[in-house]
Amino acid sequence: MNNFQILSESLDNAELLKKLHYAIDQHRLPLSSKDDLNDQVIEIEKYLGENEFRSLYEKRKLANLGTGLLALPVLIYCLFLFGSRYANNFGFNIDAAAVNHSLLIGVIHYLWIVIIYALLFIGLVAYFYKLNKQTNEKIYSIANKLFIRLN
Repeated sequence: MNNFQILSESLDNAELLKKLHYAIDQHRLPLSSKDDLNDQVIEIEKYLGENEFRSLYEKRKLANLGTGLLALPVLIYCLFLFGSRYANNFGFNIDAAAVNHSLLIGVIHYLWIVIIYALLFIGLVAYFYKLNKQTNEKIYSIANKLFIRLN
């Protein structure tokens, strides 16, 4: 997803949230106005007597958390490499080449674990994007149901 798509989606979501706030205020619905579109849609979904968006939203949050946890070892390794470059300037004696060599030997020795890890990470990212697409479609579906009910 490039930057223009992200900006366009953000502006569309802001416009939809503005329309939802206007509809809530105009028709004096017993709903509170929320600043977050997801929270507002959950509130509207409760009003409509549904629960599908909330479960999709919770699954999406868990998938996002899972991808973050799976990416954490790579982030720690990158921070180690970055830090080892400057550690000698502060008096720490870190041999990054030896750590890289032992890590490479470990990766070669346990290649099947690395492959499973990579497949799990790719699968979780794909699952997150699928849930994100379903969540966005459900947002517009719930908004349309509310607008139809009000007219």
